[in-house]
Amino acid sequence: APRIESGAVFGATLAAADRRLAEAVVTLREPSETDGFVNAHPMAHHRQLPAIDGKGLALDELIASGAAAFEGGRAWSGDADLALFDAPTEELAELTVDEPIAAYYRQVGVTWNGGTLLERGL
Repeated sequence: APRIESGAVFGATLAAADRRLAEAVVTLREPSETDGFVNAHPMAHHRQLPAIDGKGLALDELIASGAAAFEGGRAWSGDADLALFDAPTEELAELTVDEPIAAYYRQVGVTWNGGTLLERGL
């Protein structure tokens, strides 16, 4: 892994069913003046667990939860390139990045404890 310093470059890809859907490259410039707000507000999450017999789901919930505890390293700002690719069932390639705001990198540790059930799928 690259060092956390000016000029460091990180790459990431997203794939499903052996098909690349997205890729990103972030180049760090400098420590950020602010720490950002990721995990500072409740977020929606899916909780799914396959049934033991392989037939459907044993757990299927949409929940809202927020961080009970948080620790974060220093935030860095930088530049990012994002590419979205064609997919047979999605229109990702139609989404364009016309006006990027910024790119950030930060190491975080979060404890999740509790939440609110928004919807149950079973």
